[in-house]
Amino acid sequence: MNTNKDTIAAISTPIGEGGIGIVRLSGQLSFNIVDKIFVSSTKDKFKSFLSHTVHYGTIENSGEVIDEVLITVMRAPKTYTTEDMIEINCHGGISCIKKVLEICLENGARLAEPGEFTKRAFLSGRIDLAKAEAVLEIIQSETDAARGMAIEHLRGDFSKTIYGIRDSVLDILSRIELEIDFSQEDVDFSSHNKIYDSLRKINKETENLIETYSKGLVLREGVEVVICGKPNVGKSSLMNALLKHDRVIVTPIAGTTRDVIEENINIGGIKVRVSDTAGIIETKDRVEIEGIKRSKKKLDSADIILFMLDYSKALSGQDKDIYEMVKDKKVIVLINKTDLAKRIDLKFFENENSIKEGIKISVLKKTGIEKIEDEILKRIYNERMNVPEGPVVSNIRHKRVLEDMRSVLARVLGSEESYNPELLASDLNEVIFLLGLITGESCDDEVLDRIFSQFCIGK
Repeated sequence: MNTNKDTIAAISTPIGEGGIGIVRLSGQLSFNIVDKIFVSSTKDKFKSFLSHTVHYGTIENSGEVIDEVLITVMRAPKTYTTEDMIEINCHGGISCIKKVLEICLENGARLAEPGEFTKRAFLSGRIDLAKAEAVLEIIQSETDAARGMAIEHLRGDFSKTIYGIRDSVLDILSRIELEIDFSQEDVDFSSHNKIYDSLRKINKETENLIETYSKGLVLREGVEVVICGKPNVGKSSLMNALLKHDRVIVTPIAGTTRDVIEENINIGGIKVRVSDTAGIIETKDRVEIEGIKRSKKKLDSADIILFMLDYSKALSGQDKDIYEMVKDKKVIVLINKTDLAKRIDLKFFENENSIKEGIKISVLKKTGIEKIEDEILKRIYNERMNVPEGPVVSNIRHKRVLEDMRSVLARVLGSEESYNPELLASDLNEVIFLLGLITGESCDDEVLDRIFSQFCIGK
């Protein structure tokens, strides 16, 4: 079984052709291993290298020069894992970096497991579990907004809030245990009203954190925007305009798009997954039927729907049928082809559905595209981000733990009239256990393995 006493090694940069590739080692044998295979250009002995210094030389194996490298020496405990660490900066070709890793393994290291470097940082107490998970958030962030939120988590803003709640619960628990231990003594205890007032504040803080999850989910994973409408209304052209490059085939022939096409774009720092769907029509063509089936499924999962109409054609029964399908969702109505003569009548939307005129655009002339982006952001911020200021929950595991904690607190507050200090102490110990699942104090090996298995090898 792998243990923390092993010295681990892994490639910490993406595999492929590049300028630099890094092999990272951590553990008590790191220096011994690298001392066997590294030849300094100055011929200095490895033991003379100071911590946090960089040295030029070659990696050699049985007299063969494998690569010219820079090695970074980091001595415990002021390292990422708190162990002795070495980073070997090789040329980024896949052959040489794999060879350097192979030599490290032959000389006493073992291949690191996914996330094992960060796991060692957690197990050594340098970071708590919430901060460790923030490392993965940073790696996976695709926008400035997601990266900024992850950095705040890594700095400990969320952890400080959790520890603050934990301290408040511990304070209440200590008062209750004092009452239990000295119930027969002449000791002044905290009033029950004060205890439950404090518990209500904790419950409110927990509620506020849970409410931030919708914002955190948007910042981390983005929103799904689906373009829909009848064939030849300009859906694929709009997709290309939003992407700012030709991703989708556009022709004057209706029904060119037969499948759902997805791409990610960045709008105002938010990741937006845009999907172009097949025109929804009655058809007997098996390929078109499958495309329409996928389009309908995509509409069901959409956060925002861009429903397109043709300014140059009368409103059709097909338009009305599609709108009936999506009207109960978050819909932005787009009226395309305003560069042509007007034939559309929007009274159906204004009178029957209380929908004011949509955004008028011409994808061909590239007018009104910015208005679409502004409206998407407006919908996101108005409907998904109206939450209290402060730390944001973006991790579904944290949200579920907080929801479990809210359930315990609801039980506690519901029993105020039948106050029982022993039962209350038991419930508050459960709250402390749940908070420990976020920070790591309560996690068993199975939970930790599941969390760190999501990391890449080398981090």
